[in-house]
Amino acid sequence: MRQLSLRLRSILLAIGLLALFAPFTVIILDDAYTESLTQAKMSELRLMNLGLLSAFELDGDLPYMPEILYEEQLNLPGSGYLGIIVFRDEVIWQSASALEYTFTPPDIDVAVGNELFIDNHNPKFASESPFFVYAFTAEFASSRDFEPVRFYIFNDKVLFEQERDTFLTTTWQWIFTLCFVLLVFIVVGISLVLSPVRKLIDEISLTSSGKKPKLDERYPVEFDSLKRSINDLLHTEAKQRTRYKNSLGDLAHSLKTPLAVASGHKSLPAEVKESLSQIDRIIQRQLKRASAGKTGWQNAIRIEPVLHKLADAMDKVYQDKALTIEFDVDEKAQFKGDETDLMELFGNILDNACKAANTQITVYAQINDNWLTVKFDDDGPGIPDDKKSVLLERGMRLDTYTEGHGIGMALVADLVSIYEGRMKIEDSHLGGASITLSFPYHEVEN
Repeated sequence: MRQLSLRLRSILLAIGLLALFAPFTVIILDDAYTESLTQAKMSELRLMNLGLLSAFELDGDLPYMPEILYEEQLNLPGSGYLGIIVFRDEVIWQSASALEYTFTPPDIDVAVGNELFIDNHNPKFASESPFFVYAFTAEFASSRDFEPVRFYIFNDKVLFEQERDTFLTTTWQWIFTLCFVLLVFIVVGISLVLSPVRKLIDEISLTSSGKKPKLDERYPVEFDSLKRSINDLLHTEAKQRTRYKNSLGDLAHSLKTPLAVASGHKSLPAEVKESLSQIDRIIQRQLKRASAGKTGWQNAIRIEPVLHKLADAMDKVYQDKALTIEFDVDEKAQFKGDETDLMELFGNILDNACKAANTQITVYAQINDNWLTVKFDDDGPGIPDDKKSVLLERGMRLDTYTEGHGIGMALVADLVSIYEGRMKIEDSHLGGASITLSFPYHEVEN
């Protein structure tokens, strides 16, 4: 399963956090605003109730209230504010704003000198929305004694809820806007933070393709150790490959002269000369195999020019056979490895095909499912089934090859194995042999 990129992970994490931040923020703001609004409402109703208390007079058993009150809301019908006064369990006065209501004494009992605020009450005269209620009880001198008089202020919560809904709507709009702006800043910030990573990846790609010898750009201090490690790896690999090739060259040079001297001795029997010649071929083959191989820091090679170059050479070598070599090659097909190894691979197979072919050879190259596949077909006699299995089995290990099959195909099998490829031998639709080479393919941008 493909892993998500760091950029996408960071953005998804930011979206998740903002998705949690937005509703929690709105809930907290809503609670704070509702609490503040409720406290303000309590103070407002307390002042109204205090206005009733200061305006009320009791003459014996007769109550007195002015027709026009200082609090305008209690004078206007439909204002949503209602005031009543209860004396001896009877409603003795109600505000002008409550003319359309018929009141019974509320079942809210408050001790003398105490107040009570209720923020969600359904009085008997209201059947729909709840009301705020502020109640206060005071004592007044009557014809009998000091008796309690209860003052009530009712306020319809419709306006309160409308105000709260407006606040919530506005808050959600601003929170969404803020979240969007934050997300934009987060995306930009992530891009800025990851820009050194992208820069490092690009430079590693250039180094991997052989266009730069080492990493030399400046990066944040967190990448210093990684940069040093990669450069050390490149330096060590280059030194090892150079040392290895030099050692192999020295070995080849050291063996070449003694073998040449021994082979040129006139008194040697023919079988000894043949054995020395075979030893020379084995040494050359082993040196070829040891020096071949892929490294992670090479250019990707387009295979089409290589195939055409080899075909031109084969036309000259096998000019007397007048062979036709046709190509069906994907122009984008590339081989990531050593060009000499690629020439050895294709050259040996194409050479064998030219030897076996009567008139025609066809070369196919395509990319399928992250594999580079190159197939060589000829119209020669073909390869017997028992030989196919032998070649494939022995192609897995060089040590089991016999020289009778030729150093060329042995080297092909070795190189295919070194480059983690696969080789398949089948019958060609042209009537001869079909040899297919497949290598893991990763597209490289030049």
